[in-house]
Amino acid sequence: MEALRKNGPCCICITKNKNCPKNCEFSEYFPYELKDQYESANNLFGTPNIIKTMRRAPEKEKQMLATSIIVEGNAWTKDPVRGGFGMVRNLMWKTVLHKAYLHELEEKN
Repeated sequence: MEALRKNGPCCICITKNKNCPKNCEFSEYFPYELKDQYESANNLFGTPNIIKTMRRAPEKEKQMLATSIIVEGNAWTKDPVRGGFGMVRNLMWKTVLHKAYLHELEEKN
């Protein structure tokens, strides 16, 4: 599958300091536009581990895996203590607060 590259080489080829071929297997999943976000994922997992994991994944799951890698890297950048767990916990807490507020509004009516 040939990826549509708009602004430059994929993030993996940039990190490995090599030319990104037109049929690069990673350019679809880690395009140049995600360069800053990929840097966080690279700091967390390392490019060799990302490559290994992506190559082992079934084709239909690669896009979801790439997104998960980027999101997890960003989560650990934002919250170095709790990472993705902290993000999920905060969302769950907000849900509890919103449900309580909704319940309070329903009682008033």
